[in-house]
Amino acid sequence: MRQRGGKLRGRTRELDVVDLLVDAGWVAYRIAHGPLDVIAFDRLPPPLFVQVKSTAGGPYERFTPGARAALRDAAERANAEAWLCWWPPGRTVPEWIESSMWPQQREAA
Repeated sequence: MRQRGGKLRGRTRELDVVDLLVDAGWVAYRIAHGPLDVIAFDRLPPPLFVQVKSTAGGPYERFTPGARAALRDAAERANAEAWLCWWPPGRTVPEWIESSMWPQQREAA
């Protein structure tokens, strides 16, 4: 039951992010497929590939290094920008974190 609530909260946050982007003039859709939750287009490229997280434990609590790499890779292949939109419970606005600000993966030794 608890997991369902989290999934519902996540889906709601994804749709809230779409609404924010649309209100800002973007064409945006919740796709929740593969490494991204939302895709957004403006008149000028690049499009945005957005992962939405609503976890209370921090933006990277469930946004693993593998998930970050998959989103970066997908965005790079599509000539898009990869973003994390972190919108935890209790906040009225999200925090937008561009991929260059994400923690770096450790190099294999």
